[in-house]
Amino acid sequence: MGWEDHGTYSNISRTGFWDGIERVVAIVGCQRSGTTLTGQIVGAHPQAFLVDEFDGLYPWFHAETDRHHNAAALAEAMVKSAEAKYRQMDKPRRLGGAVTAGDIGAKILVLKAPNLTYDVGRLSSLRAPVSVVYPVRDPRAVVASMARLSHIDFVGNQLRLLNNRPELIERFAAEYRLIADEAQPPWIRRAAIWNIKSSMAPTFRQAGICVTQFRYEDLVCEPDRMISRILDECHLPDSAEALRSHALYRGEGPGGTDRTRPIDATSLFVWRSDLDEAQQADVIHIAGASARSFGYGGPDNATQP
Repeated sequence: MGWEDHGTYSNISRTGFWDGIERVVAIVGCQRSGTTLTGQIVGAHPQAFLVDEFDGLYPWFHAETDRHHNAAALAEAMVKSAEAKYRQMDKPRRLGGAVTAGDIGAKILVLKAPNLTYDVGRLSSLRAPVSVVYPVRDPRAVVASMARLSHIDFVGNQLRLLNNRPELIERFAAEYRLIADEAQPPWIRRAAIWNIKSSMAPTFRQAGICVTQFRYEDLVCEPDRMISRILDECHLPDSAEALRSHALYRGEGPGGTDRTRPIDATSLFVWRSDLDEAQQADVIHIAGASARSFGYGGPDNATQP
């Protein structure tokens, strides 16, 4: 049974998109750092509803935070798209004001949106309290993963976003120069992106937003402990569904991710064969103090426990 059989989407415009939404959980950080997996874990909770970038998240977000007249229509289309990722269509998962009898009612809106890392002020202006969940990953793994997705222009996309944010260009001037310099090797430019996007947690905290930051490596190696912590800090009780999130979705997620793949640690060190030793050293050098603060780039050139 599909979404069209229930006819609930007119409820969004009739009752208001924010009716019944108690909290927004924004999954931020650098692309290829576990944001997709984290979003699926939180979004699997029975009280949560996951929206991905390709559901129309960014157009809705900017219309909403600009208080534009088309925000309600964009919200309706976004929710319609996001619903389709959930398997249990015989008992549909509904969000906020769209919930009717027989639905799984979600009151936590989960935004899987790494590019909102730059939008602290806009997130603070949403019409519900916001929590930020912020995975980080070894910069060498992130850089190597970006290279494998050659059809995505990570550097160009981030450069365009930064060019609209002069305050971040000033704050991260050295990193910005590397990203903007086409003569730099691609792994250097990607490492500079990691440094910016993995370093913004203090800015969220200064804005009064609760931040849960953790390492992707810890999440995939100790999922039970880490998922319990993430849910608790998002004001959600423990959930068996979150621990088996792969069973609640269908299709592909962002970056071609198989939504039905269980959590595993098999890809943790693929970067060792993708980057030579000089490139690995370059990435750690550019990632600098941020990498060391998370325990990356130790003397054995491996992720530290």
